[in-house]
Amino acid sequence: MKINSKIPTSVIQAAAAMFSPYIPEINPQNLIQALRDFASGKNENIERPLTRKEAAEILSISLPTVNRLLNDGILRRIRVSRQCVRIDPESVKNLINQ
Repeated sequence: MKINSKIPTSVIQAAAAMFSPYIPEINPQNLIQALRDFASGKNENIERPLTRKEAAEILSISLPTVNRLLNDGILRRIRVSRQCVRIDPESVKNLINQ
């Protein structure tokens, strides 16, 4: 997604005001920083299910090692379809924190 760097201040303030009932700590500066982080791909929170390749990159391991961890039950498998498997991001976080 391409984010226009010339978002008017009034739009940022209105957006922050709309989010404030749901995210009390939001302010225009935090919103701008979040948009910049999103645009740059910086995201410290792993939220969505991961592919095997993404999990391997995060853990700095090979794909066969990811497969072994999945088969051993260390990483939790999310079956999207018969041929599509994703990895639970919480299981990746737990492995990193061990």
